Amino acid sequence: MNLVKFLSVILLSSIVLISCGTTEESSNNNKDTGQGTMTVFTNEDELEAFLKEQIASAVVEYSFDTTEAETDTTGGSGNNSQGQGNSDGSQRYSDTNVQESGVDESDKIKTDGNYLYLAQEQAVKIIKLDTNEGMSVAGSIAARENIESLHLYGSILVALYLPADDNDDFWCGDASAGGTVESLPSISVTMPCWIGRSRTGVLVINVKDPLKPERIKDLIFDGELVSSRLINGLLHIISRFRPTLPPLEYYYDRAQDEKSDVVRRNLDALKDVPLHDLVPSFELFDKDGKPFDSGLLVSAEDFMKPGDPQGSMVVSITTLDLNSPEVDHESTGAVLDAIHVYASTSSLYLASEIWNYNVADEDIVSAVQTAIHKFNLTGKSISFSGSGLVPGSILNQFSFGEYKDILRVATSSWNWNTDSGGERNNVYCLKEDENKLAIIGRLENLAPGEHLYAARFIGDKGYLVTFEKVDPLFTLDLSDPSDPELMGELKVPGYSDYIHPLGDNHLLTIGKDAIPYESWSYYQGLQLTIFDVTDFKNPVLLHKEPVGDRGTESEALHNHKAFTYWSEKNLLAIPIDLYEHQLKPQTPWERGIHVFSGLYVYRVKSDDGFSFLGRISTSNSTLQYDRFYSWSRGLFLEDRVYAITPDTVNSAAIDDINNTMEVLPVK
Repeated sequence: MNLVKFLSVILLSSIVLISCGTTEESSNNNKDTGQGTMTVFTNEDELEAFLKEQIASAVVEYSFDTTEAETDTTGGSGNNSQGQGNSDGSQRYSDTNVQESGVDESDKIKTDGNYLYLAQEQAVKIIKLDTNEGMSVAGSIAARENIESLHLYGSILVALYLPADDNDDFWCGDASAGGTVESLPSISVTMPCWIGRSRTGVLVINVKDPLKPERIKDLIFDGELVSSRLINGLLHIISRFRPTLPPLEYYYDRAQDEKSDVVRRNLDALKDVPLHDLVPSFELFDKDGKPFDSGLLVSAEDFMKPGDPQGSMVVSITTLDLNSPEVDHESTGAVLDAIHVYASTSSLYLASEIWNYNVADEDIVSAVQTAIHKFNLTGKSISFSGSGLVPGSILNQFSFGEYKDILRVATSSWNWNTDSGGERNNVYCLKEDENKLAIIGRLENLAPGEHLYAARFIGDKGYLVTFEKVDPLFTLDLSDPSDPELMGELKVPGYSDYIHPLGDNHLLTIGKDAIPYESWSYYQGLQLTIFDVTDFKNPVLLHKEPVGDRGTESEALHNHKAFTYWSEKNLLAIPIDLYEHQLKPQTPWERGIHVFSGLYVYRVKSDDGFSFLGRISTSNSTLQYDRFYSWSRGLFLEDRVYAITPDTVNSAAIDDINNTMEVLPVK
């Protein structure tokens, strides 16, 4: 196959994924008034017609001469208060580190203090944790495919897994029917089938007797797993589904009548595609693995239609009541996209990015915006609350925080018209108003030219970390959401990737040290820091703990669930892949050599700083160059600490780690 042609198909497929996000009528939306209300579909025919119209009309102008582009543009989809997730004093063990108190998040491990539930590739291993007699494998339960994460609620364990598709064809449309990529019409574009064929599995297990776990049911539905939240026994699973389509035309040659012709041809190509190919379906299996129910995951009457069309992506929120796990699931759908998920105890927010490629428009505030959709979780069923737009893109779920029904959002925005790229950092306060999320307050243009590395909203306060050559920590007063105010700024070397509350007046962070060099700055090893924000206008760096040299990494930098802080005993555990220089480095960009992988354990106090208690190795390999490291977790239980990987559980006494090691292979 011609390499250039192959790369062209890949590029066009990528553009299709973007262009399906919004239609021309909704793309020029750099406004603060939101995206309009949502309505429900009255029947399947209406839903099918709407989806086909969205798919057929997701076309863009063929010319890439953006300096002469029309004012109409097409956007598309881009690619997660205070909650510590730890013991409140009544528990004997540390919990999954979550963003919001009362909103549980799935993870690779879960525990009730007596048993550890560990997600392996295709099974959940059950480990008995006895601080006196040691550890032992108590049981196992198999899943159909690779397990992504777990939830535990009382005696109910839920394994979220990723079912494989039986069809190995990589390309959809004519190519998957036996043709080749070269045989497709030159104007048509196909896409990898896995994009539309992703599925999500939900295995519900009774572990009242962990020695004899019993399947309750197994639910499989179409769509890529985005995230999940467990609130008061209700498990909400968010997935996104893009239909597998025949080859369609996604470009027109500038003229409006040509666009109309392309849309008509697309509609004709879609006329025989049934509704069940355009929306997700489900299969339900009993405790013996036998199928006993199937159908559309979301009924037409439970689908929501946005006021401003956003393409053919379908998002589903599937809810299981773990208080009554035998009861059927409920699902709500919406014709929109969702990449990021944030939830409080009463609200669920879904967010995705909308791009504006019309760089000639000087009125555009940002080349990308974030669309936010709010759903109410307090009723008997999930209901839509409102939608809104904010300029810029978000970093992760910690870019959001709800407090007293006000949503705070941290974004990074840029305008391609400016010489420097115009990157800015902003905070917006949004309030629900007549099915819209309206911006009622804004704080814009923070740290021009710097990138946002971390955000955290705690009560009526906010914290941002940006970085270019040094790390400015910004403190924000959000007590008046109509007038958010920048209070303080502290510049220190390096940056923080994750911010964790340490009591009411201190922050515990993990990030990288950095060395400024000429006009650049080179990150070095890890650094743990404690900031004092008692004087909110004048934050102070109290303590800094460097770990390793350039090349040192930690899963906790990008996954807060790998950051285990047990507030009851002031204990911190983080997995670290340690790199160290054997000789003095000649340049700030010189990497060290890999010398250790495992769990570092500290006692952390705002007054005393970091007290290193020891480390537990989880790998015998030492490699000089990058390699793949599997996930690792820390767990505290009474006077012991556990270092957990998919195939091994290591344990030691917290106060004597080096001399009390216990190793349990998990097979």
